[in-house]
Amino acid sequence: MNSLGVGSDPTMPKLTQTYWEKYDLLYKNYSKKTIFKRLLKECRKLGKPYTKQDNRGRKPKFKPITYAAFLALQKIFRHRYREMELEATLYMPDKADHSTFARNYAKIPQQYIEQLIANLVDKQFIYWIADSTCISTKIRVERTVQGIRNKVKLCDKYHIVIGYDPTTHSTFILGAKASDEHVSDSEGAMQIINGKQSTAYFLGDSAYNTYDLHEAVKEAGMFAQMKPDNKGIRKTMSAKARQTKLFSKKIYKELRGVVETVFGGATNAGLMLTYAKNEHTRRLDTLMLAVRHNLMASMRSLLIVFVRQTR
Repeated sequence: MNSLGVGSDPTMPKLTQTYWEKYDLLYKNYSKKTIFKRLLKECRKLGKPYTKQDNRGRKPKFKPITYAAFLALQKIFRHRYREMELEATLYMPDKADHSTFARNYAKIPQQYIEQLIANLVDKQFIYWIADSTCISTKIRVERTVQGIRNKVKLCDKYHIVIGYDPTTHSTFILGAKASDEHVSDSEGAMQIINGKQSTAYFLGDSAYNTYDLHEAVKEAGMFAQMKPDNKGIRKTMSAKARQTKLFSKKIYKELRGVVETVFGGATNAGLMLTYAKNEHTRRLDTLMLAVRHNLMASMRSLLIVFVRQTR
């Protein structure tokens, strides 16, 4: 065997790789075009995001699945519709007008993007952490407070449940919801974990310490580690009463802050603001933050392996 790790038999595979071979592997797996191919593959698994309502009007220029994958790619890079028009020919067989992308983006259901987020996660986690934050907008609405009418900026809420792996320090968003500011933190978490099963620890601050969420966590097979509040426990036979006795301050203190790195990364990139006026479009823009995070987390996981192998 020579110094390059290749045996005398030319048909034998390489046992080691050079630095640039590993660099090339990372680049090919996560170039912009490769990300588009992955999004297209996941969208094909999910099927058509929408169908044509009737036979009136002209046929769509591209398939709905192609529109969904391309729009997801462009949105995670925060490109505007004019920029999408310029880049369309790089990923699709023909160009399209920016208004075409705007119309097709508005047709994509929220549930479709929520399922896309979940499909981008390919591993299991022993720690689930819930949190939410505010997404700022440029829209001002009238609000009356103590008899005084003022215009205040409208805010949307971004609910997430992340999975955390302490060995690699990686975080993936297991589920996300976008809502108005009137949906509580616990209600958003319940919508995300509905129908899911796991044996993980479920962490959340005192806003998640509700009777309904404790029951939902129990039904999902998880172990609740929500921070106790000062309200006391009225239902002594409830899941909340039992889980509060098993609350570990050490686990909560060590892991609860991990979820803030997800919001911190988006804030530093200037992504916690949407300029969209349409409510449905704002919800989709919010969910695209989770798609972006999971793709970046996949890249980071591969990069960790790449760095460790080059040491």
